[in-house]
Amino acid sequence: MLLAVDIGNTNIVAGIFDGDKILVQWRIATDARRTGDEYTSIILTLARDAEIDLKQLDSAVISSVVPALTGPFVVVGQHICKCKPFVVESNLAYSPKLPVNLPKGSTHVLGTDLLSNAVSAWHYFKGEANIVVDFGTALTLTATDSKGIIQGITISPGLGTAIKALAANTAQLPLVPLVAPPSSLGSSTTEAIQSGVVLGYKGLVEYLVGEVKKDMEAKTGDKNIHVIATGGLNSVLKPITSSFTIVEKDLTLKGLKLIFDICNK
Repeated sequence: MLLAVDIGNTNIVAGIFDGDKILVQWRIATDARRTGDEYTSIILTLARDAEIDLKQLDSAVISSVVPALTGPFVVVGQHICKCKPFVVESNLAYSPKLPVNLPKGSTHVLGTDLLSNAVSAWHYFKGEANIVVDFGTALTLTATDSKGIIQGITISPGLGTAIKALAANTAQLPLVPLVAPPSSLGSSTTEAIQSGVVLGYKGLVEYLVGEVKKDMEAKTGDKNIHVIATGGLNSVLKPITSSFTIVEKDLTLKGLKLIFDICNK
């Protein structure tokens, strides 16, 4: 079995694979002050509660956009799997081993979470052009053409980041639930914020998807471009937009599994 860990700025998602099936996954708050021993204890407790026998784990793969936690999770892998985890590096985006790559001559450094998303989406859509919309701490769109070339990325503040920044930088605006209001005409402070943030982000995502599709078609000739949504907050917009071909909450973990399999043949 495989332990796959996606270390993000807000949450760490850890999943246990048995073959290609995810048996269980956990979302843990990111805290760069915690040690490998502390995270090991957390995962051992979660696995015990889920009745997962970690003695069957024989490998681990890690993606991290929080450098301070990469080392501690190598320790986690060594403790739990009794092996050295495979750490996905950004330079793999230029490796001929992977089915998707950054363009030759590019100097872009791609986050390993976005690389995992792109590999997973390529596999999901069987080699067709696609856009991954990832609702994380940052809202990102990653566009890959039908030849497997990652043509570009957009980065915006995430939904949660925006609403927390609003509350933190104003004297009288509270944190509110991230749900769509009944109308764009907010009749209370809560609905007014939900209108501006949730409906505003609906417009942002729909506009960016439209522009990325248009630019992709002009640059690559691809016309049939799928859109796949993932990330912890994708459920906020899912009910109120038709921009997504599909929503796949496990896209990043599945991409990590694919990268691990490809690089360890």
